[in-house]
Amino acid sequence: MIYYFKNVFINSKYTLLGSEKYNPIVTDNVDKLLNDYYIREKTIELAESKYQYYSIQGLLLKNSLVSKDIDLLINGDLQNQILASTLAASKANIPTIGIYSACASFVEGLCIGSMFLNKEKGKIIVTTSSHNLVSEKQFRFPVEYGSIRKKCNTCTATGSVSALLTNEKSNIRIESATIGKVIQTNHKDTNDMGSAMAPSCAEVIYKHLLETKRESDYYDLILTGDLGEFGIKIVLEYLNRKYDMTFNNVIDSGSIFYKEKNIYAGASGPICLPLVLFDYILPLKKYKKILIVATGSLHSSISSNLKIPMPGISHAISLEVSY
Repeated sequence: MIYYFKNVFINSKYTLLGSEKYNPIVTDNVDKLLNDYYIREKTIELAESKYQYYSIQGLLLKNSLVSKDIDLLINGDLQNQILASTLAASKANIPTIGIYSACASFVEGLCIGSMFLNKEKGKIIVTTSSHNLVSEKQFRFPVEYGSIRKKCNTCTATGSVSALLTNEKSNIRIESATIGKVIQTNHKDTNDMGSAMAPSCAEVIYKHLLETKRESDYYDLILTGDLGEFGIKIVLEYLNRKYDMTFNNVIDSGSIFYKEKNIYAGASGPICLPLVLFDYILPLKKYKKILIVATGSLHSSISSNLKIPMPGISHAISLEVSY
């Protein structure tokens, strides 16, 4: 089902990059650079929570707002029971909805926030975060273990992103959204999340274009989440073989995040897409109609140990941008 929105806008963003070790393409435009995995915390989990809190507070200060001005905080991350989001929310003192769609969480938050604002006026903050060391420890092996990584592995980006949604007109309008379905194939390799997410990504793109009655070239850009260089190839081949559709306007955020470096299959994490959108794509002032398609692999350490195939989820939002 397609959801259309009348007066929902992204008014502001605050981006925080936690490490520039691999010199991602967004480095020059982020609001805050903290080249530190721990930021004076005892654990990396607590550090990620602080990243989130910093981005929320940074967004408030950037817009001369305080906590009581915000009607709702929608946040999510990759930690077990979205711990980073919960701890950040406990300090933010804002009514909160915690969400989890893995690396699709930010766009899921935009979808939920837009639905609220389509009915009632207000101010909503959507926040997400990820941490390289936390994700490696939780889903694979701690970095200190020295495990050999595969070419299809992605490197989780570290930091946090917050966006302010309101009914006040800005240059970024949220026009519509398509909620995706969970799709599970027989894919079980947790080193290769791009392949697990690819079918859900392809299906939500097809569904969005079908329900809006738009052609593939309607959008100046279709920006996917963190499929990596292998996952995005699967998406394009899937759409071509199943629906006879070809695309020349698709860029995968994960595939270009470390554009100047050959870092495995690229970047991943829920901050990957919003960082590329806000701090690389939009500053180019090139694309006016953008479809952002976040991708998430919904496996856990428990499901992987039980050899359960990895479910994938994707959500799409149509943006209209003026410069």
